[in-house]
Amino acid sequence: MTNNVTSNVTTALASLLIYDLIFLLVLFTIVALLSGTKKAAFAVMKRNFVGYFSNPTGYVFLCIFVFLTSVAAFWPYEFFTQNLATLDQLNGWFPLIMLVFIPAITMSIWAEEKRQGTDELLLTLPADDFDIVIGKYMSAAAIFTASLLFSQISTFVTLAILTEGQLDTGLIFTSYLGYYFVGLAMIAIGMVASFLTGNLTVGFVLGALFNAPLAFASLIKSVSPSQKIAALIGESGIARPFDDFGRGVISTSSVFYFVLVAAIGLYACMVLIGRRHWTGGKDGNTMAWHYIARVLALVVITGGAVVFLRNKDVVRVDFTEGKVSSLSPATKKLIQNLESDRKVVIDAFISKDIPEAYAKTRYELVNLLKEFRSEASAKGRELQVNLYEDIELFSDEAALAEERFGIEPVTRTVREQGAQTQKQLILGAAFKSGLENVTVPIFEYGIPVEYELVRSIDTVASGAKKRIGVAATDARLLGGTVMSGMSMQQVPRHLLMDELSKQYEVEEVDLNSPVSADVYAALLVVQPSSLAPPQFERLLDAVRSGVPVAIFEDPAPVGMSYITATGQPKQSPGGMFGGGGGPAPKGDIRQLWELLEVEVPGKAGMQGMYNPDVVWQPYNPYPALEDQSNPLWLFIDEEAPGSMPGQALSEDSPITSGMNQVLSIVAGAVIPRADSKLTHTEILRTGDPSGLVGGDKMRAIMQGQSTIEREDASLRANVPIAVTVEGDDIVEESTSDAEDSESADEKTVSTPGIRAVYVSDTDLMLPEFLMIRADPDTVADIKFQFQNVTFVLNCIDWLTKEFDFIEVRKHEPIFTSLRLIDSVRDEAQKNVRDRSTEFQGDYDGAIREAQESMQTRMKDLQEEIEKLQKKSGDGAVSRAELQAKLQRFQTQQELEQRKLDVKRTKLERDRELNIRDIQREADDRVTKIQNQVKAAAVVLPCIPPLVVGVIVFAARRLRERENISKSRLK
Repeated sequence: MTNNVTSNVTTALASLLIYDLIFLLVLFTIVALLSGTKKAAFAVMKRNFVGYFSNPTGYVFLCIFVFLTSVAAFWPYEFFTQNLATLDQLNGWFPLIMLVFIPAITMSIWAEEKRQGTDELLLTLPADDFDIVIGKYMSAAAIFTASLLFSQISTFVTLAILTEGQLDTGLIFTSYLGYYFVGLAMIAIGMVASFLTGNLTVGFVLGALFNAPLAFASLIKSVSPSQKIAALIGESGIARPFDDFGRGVISTSSVFYFVLVAAIGLYACMVLIGRRHWTGGKDGNTMAWHYIARVLALVVITGGAVVFLRNKDVVRVDFTEGKVSSLSPATKKLIQNLESDRKVVIDAFISKDIPEAYAKTRYELVNLLKEFRSEASAKGRELQVNLYEDIELFSDEAALAEERFGIEPVTRTVREQGAQTQKQLILGAAFKSGLENVTVPIFEYGIPVEYELVRSIDTVASGAKKRIGVAATDARLLGGTVMSGMSMQQVPRHLLMDELSKQYEVEEVDLNSPVSADVYAALLVVQPSSLAPPQFERLLDAVRSGVPVAIFEDPAPVGMSYITATGQPKQSPGGMFGGGGGPAPKGDIRQLWELLEVEVPGKAGMQGMYNPDVVWQPYNPYPALEDQSNPLWLFIDEEAPGSMPGQALSEDSPITSGMNQVLSIVAGAVIPRADSKLTHTEILRTGDPSGLVGGDKMRAIMQGQSTIEREDASLRANVPIAVTVEGDDIVEESTSDAEDSESADEKTVSTPGIRAVYVSDTDLMLPEFLMIRADPDTVADIKFQFQNVTFVLNCIDWLTKEFDFIEVRKHEPIFTSLRLIDSVRDEAQKNVRDRSTEFQGDYDGAIREAQESMQTRMKDLQEEIEKLQKKSGDGAVSRAELQAKLQRFQTQQELEQRKLDVKRTKLERDRELNIRDIQREADDRVTKIQNQVKAAAVVLPCIPPLVVGVIVFAARRLRERENISKSRLK
């Protein structure tokens, strides 16, 4: 490991040890109080604890426990396919491990005392029954604590190395804290089994049997015909209360559950150890039933308390560093504002086998749904969450999802274990409230899960949406036909409209009539310069009247080439045969700039047009795209050279605050005027160096015929390409013309001020960005970080003042991946790319050489035919001879072409085989690293307890052989 990684691992381990130290200080405080007030109990605890670890058998059990936890945590293949540094696999197997380990600890608690006859000695101590029981209990708890700490440290070190020190310490600590509480409850129940028998084997078996209902209660739903009974029994086990700990949350309801279960077990032990006082008396049988009734009453009271406290947490804290189990304040506000008389029901379906790309989405979805349920219950809101998790594709739950909600299995191509495979998965949810319903058939792994959930809940809960107007321009966002060249082109509905329709009522506005803010919450206008003059005037009137407007004006559209550029004349629809009467009239975009008090650098063009300059910036954060880099592709990123912190994506605006990266393609500049009376906020800015170039230079660069040369380019650092514009409300007072001013009616008229977003690019909102958002791995081995869709949605929400949704989008939980495996995989894939490029170059060279060789061989024959053709014109060569030569040439040409095709096919096959071999080597390397991690994680933690056990065994044998004559040592 590098020094940086070693430092990160050390820091992470130190933070865990601080957590553990605080935890141990609490335990030591309890033990200290016990030693001072209950000396007999402390003596019993010390005797049992020291006796356990002075025996080699104790270290064998410790070794087995560490081995089993390590196997459960790291051996399942799902650990690497999920690629998350969590303990999900161990969480699933831990109850089974405890069914083996806890009885191994508790079986000798009392049974061994009976077997050795030392129970009578304990009972004659100057101590009451409580001292003996609590002493035994705390000794077992201390043994379990020591074992758990050893397992925790070994597991943490393995995860820290795998994540290169970037580990969620809080999640690991709370998970093991949950294991600790599970152990406390199961130890108390296991002690009951030990008090019932004097046989160690029977004590072990009874301990496992008594704890089995707690461990397997969650599985009852698979065999119970009644869902209500299954839910009641299932939630009575340890799975539900432990779930909070396993997700990094410490809640009072979960702590109370384990404490109350442990209290029941300890009380039952008190009854069993105290039965010697009344079993021999005349009322022995009556007292037995009396105490049984007491225990049952305590169970009922505990069950009622657990149910009552389950969703009424006094304290609920998310200890995860990435806040993966927390709701944003805006989400909590939404839940609090839900109408109590309008129930919202969420049915979520998640299949068992999820591809690696969707692992984070699944993890986040499950966590958030459980937090939704807890938050709604705590606030008394009618929000019901039915979570069908780990379902099979052929199960009844899958059939329910398809038949009732239309959530069907989707197929995705994934690469697992070195091969491309088709995998089906279910990852969807249905939302219903009254007659309103929304279905999310698949949570794509690139879309923010919390935002998708909140938006769907708000839609069904409110039953009403704000209305967004989309201006009918050349962009045709809602679909339609546009003039392209000499023909009409059909434009499909933009994917962004489908995204907006989930939150707003979206309708097209032709601007043939005035637009009122009372009708539309906001207006979206893409390429307003393509509007006809009358429509353009109405747009200006709408902006003046305070209608919130999002404006996207592009000096050179690239992706949507049918959009008329700012400085280009608009093509007339023409007649039937494509003719026309010249360019169609366009609005003067400079009037809009004047109204918004912004400047757009450029120069005047022909026919009264204005050609804006375009912005360049030589920065590309994706090394895999170096061969395709273009300085006109603007990666707006805080990491760009010369970018000022909080300015590339302005922290002063809710739209861009908290965002990381936006890609703009061939954008113009928009600069607030120095003398402006409006409030401008530059929300997207380039870094340094950057600058401006004219249209001719731009086209040459796009065609690869020119590059940016600083000596002839306009240098300008931090060029803004998007701004928000705000103006104060206009208040006018008017007085009637009545002669008596005292009786005149005074009227106050308030007009909303300007509220607009101006973005000098339309390619920023291409449909491809929505596809990349859903599938960031669209291009192999490149994980795009573009947030273009979030930027556009934030612009609309800012205009409509839906700030809560902006805040929800900002709340992105941080997940820790296995960075060591990722780095090995990335290095292997880089090698695949490099070698593939090398093989492609060899292939191209071989093909080029073969083509040149063919042309050389055919050249002499071609020259001979040309000579014959000349002689044929003079009559020196017969037509038959020329025809025969031409036939021979054609035959030879076909033969050479077949040779070339055969060679091309062979070279292609060799190239594909070589690339496949390289890919297989890369996959094999990743698999070997994974296997090495598994072996090290399982074997290495077992060595220390074995070594200590051997040392203890040797020391014990030496003590036994002391003062014994050699003649007796045989």
